[in-house]
Amino acid sequence: MKKTIGIIGMGVSGLAVLLALSRKKEKELKQLAIFCFDDTVHFGRGIPFQEDVDSALINSPINDISFDYRHMSDFMDWLEENYYDTNLTYVSRTLYGQYLSERTKLLLDKLPVTVIKTRVDKLNYLSDEQQWQVYIQDKLFPVTFDELHLACGALPVIEPYHLEGKTDYIKDPYPIKYLAQENWKGKTVAIIGTGLAAIDVIKWLLLNTQSSVKAFSRTNYFPSVRIVNDLPLTWHFFTNDNLKAFLSHPSKTFTIADFNDLMSGELEHLGFKNWKNTTETFLSPGIDGLKLAFKYPKQLYLLQQLASRITVWLTDLWPLMSLSDKKEYKALYGKAIINLRNPMPDESAKVILKAAQKGTFSLINNVKTITKNDEGFSIEKEKQNHISVDRVINATGYQLNTKNWTKANPLLKSLINQEFCQIDDQGGITILTENAQVLSPKYGPMPGLYAHGALVNGVVYQNNSTIKIQQMAERAFSDNK
Repeated sequence: MKKTIGIIGMGVSGLAVLLALSRKKEKELKQLAIFCFDDTVHFGRGIPFQEDVDSALINSPINDISFDYRHMSDFMDWLEENYYDTNLTYVSRTLYGQYLSERTKLLLDKLPVTVIKTRVDKLNYLSDEQQWQVYIQDKLFPVTFDELHLACGALPVIEPYHLEGKTDYIKDPYPIKYLAQENWKGKTVAIIGTGLAAIDVIKWLLLNTQSSVKAFSRTNYFPSVRIVNDLPLTWHFFTNDNLKAFLSHPSKTFTIADFNDLMSGELEHLGFKNWKNTTETFLSPGIDGLKLAFKYPKQLYLLQQLASRITVWLTDLWPLMSLSDKKEYKALYGKAIINLRNPMPDESAKVILKAAQKGTFSLINNVKTITKNDEGFSIEKEKQNHISVDRVINATGYQLNTKNWTKANPLLKSLINQEFCQIDDQGGITILTENAQVLSPKYGPMPGLYAHGALVNGVVYQNNSTIKIQQMAERAFSDNK
């Protein structure tokens, strides 16, 4: 009898699982029956790469992203084959989604896959058989599964000001193309957030409307600006050998003191004084931060590469840190590392800088709360000042946590209610990072249940790059290695 495997969600994470399965030997593949579930809109593209406006760009250069991380030139090859301009540094997410969709079709044709273009609502675990049942539109699917891979990355929207349902409030701006259906003429618009999602919204409004645009977040730091440069780097402290040494140490711990020592050494090797001096010199909130990137392109490049390296290191070391050390890391490094690790394209920064100079874009400092009134919204600042705006767009992103899980999709709520999984204290659901197996408060390691991508972006540090998601998916099939 064939082993049945289900992949729930066929965006970047689900495709990573399918790609990992494709690496099995032909003899093994003949013993598998694979089922892939997702709705028609997102199958083979996912949420980030669905059809949208051309101004929403991928945040990686075209030579640094691929359907298959083992063949990093594949996207460039596809662009050339389809007569797209490969001299561009970035392309639209829509175009990358088209590439993903075509590569998905090729992969599906090679594998023993049944495609089900419907979302899964609920799972049921047969504990005696250690198998899984799947429900679609409240009906039992006629196949019982030995193994299920959760790749359903549609998470609840972060709602910091609890404005859901208010007139002229947009709780989720994606797809951005739907913003064109609104009347923006003469409107003053406030964007909650200054991360990559906010950049997409700000940029679209500035390029396509005559609105006055304002934005704010807790810190008002933008992502750093990606300065494309191929300077060769050699790591002296964050080396592969040092990483292996920490992972093989009998104590199975990694402390903030260990990290501080490594960070200090690597910064000095790269030509920086120390972390405090580095952040004060090369990073700054708001418009000043964008200007610094163009003033110090080499230094920003080095820091971005360092942040990427740290993200790789913390994939396996993050779970070994104590909660207090994680808290200290976040306070000292967290936001800066995220902004360096997830930079925006330089052309996006130029649009914002130009608008700031013209006076059509500005940042709001020291926001305390937002209230709805008859005219629109009142943004309350410290010292009892306030700013009036016509519309508010929430662009803070998505996360599954203990406060918002009741707003998750039916499948995730069902899993949590049945205690098949648990919400991690870092957000997302808890897994064993060595093999992506889901941890249950009721059963412990959950037989035959694995989770990937945005769903585990908590226990897996910064699990938001296509490369890392693909590498993590391979761990669920360790016999491939």
